[in-house]
Amino acid sequence: MKRKNFLYFLTIINYFFIFLSLFLLLYTFYQAQIVHEAKQLKYYLKYYILFSSSLIMWIYVTTIKTDSRIVFFITGGLLIITLYTFEIIRFYNISINNLLTDKKKIIAVKNEKLVLLEKLREMNEDTYPSIIPNIFLDKNEIEIYPLSGISNVKTIFCKEGPEYAIYQSDRYGFNNPDNQWSNNLDYVLIGDSFAQGACVKEGQDIASHLRKLTNKNILTLGMAGNGPLTELASLKEYISSKKVKNIFWIYFERNDLNDLKKEKKNKILVKYLKKNFSQKLNEKQNKINSLVKKVIFDQEKKLKENIVEKKIYKKLAFQKIIRLQIVRDKTAFDRGLHFDIDPLFEEIILKAKRFAKAKNSKFYFIYLPDKQSFTKNNVNKKNFLNKQEVLEIIKRNNIDIIDINSTLFLKEKDPFALFAHKIYGHYSADTYLKIAEIIKNHIEQYP
Repeated sequence: MKRKNFLYFLTIINYFFIFLSLFLLLYTFYQAQIVHEAKQLKYYLKYYILFSSSLIMWIYVTTIKTDSRIVFFITGGLLIITLYTFEIIRFYNISINNLLTDKKKIIAVKNEKLVLLEKLREMNEDTYPSIIPNIFLDKNEIEIYPLSGISNVKTIFCKEGPEYAIYQSDRYGFNNPDNQWSNNLDYVLIGDSFAQGACVKEGQDIASHLRKLTNKNILTLGMAGNGPLTELASLKEYISSKKVKNIFWIYFERNDLNDLKKEKKNKILVKYLKKNFSQKLNEKQNKINSLVKKVIFDQEKKLKENIVEKKIYKKLAFQKIIRLQIVRDKTAFDRGLHFDIDPLFEEIILKAKRFAKAKNSKFYFIYLPDKQSFTKNNVNKKNFLNKQEVLEIIKRNNIDIIDINSTLFLKEKDPFALFAHKIYGHYSADTYLKIAEIIKNHIEQYP
């Protein structure tokens, strides 16, 4: 009887591995054929081979002797336990040092940013967190699509180090001294969080460094999360009525192309592809303030109730661990996806160039590298994150390129030292200064 039960248990385990392999094979098919429309077969081939081999192997195991089956089950079980143990240890940063020392993990009762916000509001009620305009991407019911934050308020931005970046927003909610809007402009910067100044102290962003180096009138319209279509929209909304000598399009290789995929689905943003479309946002700042404040207050309410972060963190943690994300990354198994560049990207860049030409402004394309570009697996890949293709588009359209990768990062012995504390995704204040110096020198060399 015991032997019969044992054999029944082995059969259940065997079929578990069979169905698991079959599920993963079908999931691979779904990702490769449906999600990526059969355009990433080279990347998914290794998964097809792995899960097909696993399925065949476990079907074969049903035909062999019990003792041999036990060996397969023990080996398979130990492999799974080993992989997930490594994943959990790395994910939660568990170490002997942490366990043996008196170092205590601080579990925040409140969101850290919320605590700072409440503290600053005791001194200044007009204090708000910075918002990411792309949170409105899926809100098609809104009348206007904001491209900036709340105007004329102390703004808590982001943190990559011991302190949060905090700045006083200008009349339109951007990170500029407000008096810059009162004059004709020498430089305008367009981009995402790098153009906004993530995550450094006020006055240490690229635009601020340029003001100090050149003593010129300079604006940045950068906002975190911006992609090419949002950046074109910002140019048209806020610079159409201004005289400007130089426009700098700051491109970040990690996510700009991916941002465009989401942006082009928004019914308001796509209208900026039309020549004369405008929401006249510079006349609607009060509406923008009200809309953004409502979103912020809703988020604060959820944070105070401790609802959002715990649920999101647990969900993301489970997803990352169950997919063995760290293991796949460390083994370079999860690399190789290659996406074609959406033709809309080139169309947007050309529209920005024509916009600049119509204003008698010079147009520059600044290329910023991602941290992952300098890992051992990627440092020699010339077309990592479509770099070669992007730069080829810019070159064939006769746009002046300032490649920060080749002019700064590749000249450094340790490129990671240029990132905030060598571990974060944004650059340090010193790196922003070096980029500002490169821009200044480029303008002087090629006036």
